[in-house]
Amino acid sequence: MVTRTAACVTTAVVATAMICAATVTGPASSALRRLPAAPAASAASAATTATTANNRCPPPKGDVVTRVPATVPKNVALTFDDGPSPSWTPQLLDILKTNRVHATFFMVGANARAYPRLVRRVAAEGHTVGNHTYSHADMTRLSARRQEAQLDSTTRSISAAVRGGYKPCFFRPPFGAYNSTTVRLARARGMTTVKWSRDTRDWTSPSHPSRSFQRTVVSNATQLTAHPDILMHDGSEGNYRQNTVDSVQRIITFYKSRGYRFTDPVGR
Repeated sequence: MVTRTAACVTTAVVATAMICAATVTGPASSALRRLPAAPAASAASAATTATTANNRCPPPKGDVVTRVPATVPKNVALTFDDGPSPSWTPQLLDILKTNRVHATFFMVGANARAYPRLVRRVAAEGHTVGNHTYSHADMTRLSARRQEAQLDSTTRSISAAVRGGYKPCFFRPPFGAYNSTTVRLARARGMTTVKWSRDTRDWTSPSHPSRSFQRTVVSNATQLTAHPDILMHDGSEGNYRQNTVDSVQRIITFYKSRGYRFTDPVGR
């Protein structure tokens, strides 16, 4: 089975306008023979407060999760893909901290390796860190062995940044593209495969501030559906995410005012 969604997907005709490009050079489907191992944890990481005790994983689900399970009458998951980014992730973390709200950050392994301090901060502030492949790869175009490499290199990069290590509990496939092998490999590593139920389409952002576009992002995020998992982006560096940052407070206010609890993708 191969499943794809419209998020971050463009046709060949408009490929040059693609917003959600791969984080590293080369096509997202590149089959990497050998991905680099994550660097050893530094002295700085030893000073952080986040530990493996902060991310005890629930048993991985056998199916793909799109909506947040109804663990409470009203819950919502805010999720951000493709980071971490020194341009956008700190701004989002400041907003989330001010509002005392937690989110899930699905990180690209190459970015986690490049910006370990941001990985540490995300974990230390109580957010969930998820696996989003090492190079933003289309998993359906890779062999099982290369899918394994994408998953494992990302987890190593994330874990190396956090004191005591960090085990991602969730995997989100780039482009929403996965097959039965993808789900099986993620589950074997203790990760539930997660998609989304509300696509803000922030990946179509213009490369400049736009109030009208921000209104569209907020509207897409706040069309009330049961237990939404909201897709947004805090990377990659080649893309403009300020419009996402400037929309998040309104999204939080909307759900808070209606009594929603902000959870991770499985309602914790």
